[in-house]
Amino acid sequence: MRIEPLFTEAEIEARIRELSARIYRDYADSPLVILCIADGALRFVDALLAKLEPRGLSPERMTVRARRTDGTGLGTVSVDAFDSERLEDRDVLVIDDIADEGVTLRAVLDLVAMAETRSIRTAVLVDKREHRTHPLTLDYVGFEVESGWVVGYGMDLNGEYRDLDWIGVLRNDRF
Repeated sequence: MRIEPLFTEAEIEARIRELSARIYRDYADSPLVILCIADGALRFVDALLAKLEPRGLSPERMTVRARRTDGTGLGTVSVDAFDSERLEDRDVLVIDDIADEGVTLRAVLDLVAMAETRSIRTAVLVDKREHRTHPLTLDYVGFEVESGWVVGYGMDLNGEYRDLDWIGVLRNDRF
């Protein structure tokens, strides 16, 4: 198996800087909560916060565990309970590492929608529409990828490749 590089560390850094500028403009005077879909999105969220906080935007950060992937097989969505009362009358930015089929992100958005939020938006590092089965509105997108199993910068395959400082796609007969 080989990894075909897609985006370098410098390209990721530049794109996150652009996204953070847009997020700051949209939320500068808002009571913002960032809801991170762990574990893949942690690095992306940390990088965004590192760009937002010097601008004076320090959103509250919450993490929700939502899992669907098991290696390369996709199962049902499991979302751990979280304190939805902390979202009431707040703007919520739900952040995930990748939007593929949209099942996991849609499940989290549906739960967040039950809270009495001011607004709900989404941010993903990678939008991969190849297998999209659930409708999503993605407000902030780092990169678009056509196909393949994407790894690096928090995204993994069975726990591997998550620590890469760049983003690539796995290439072999299975992907």
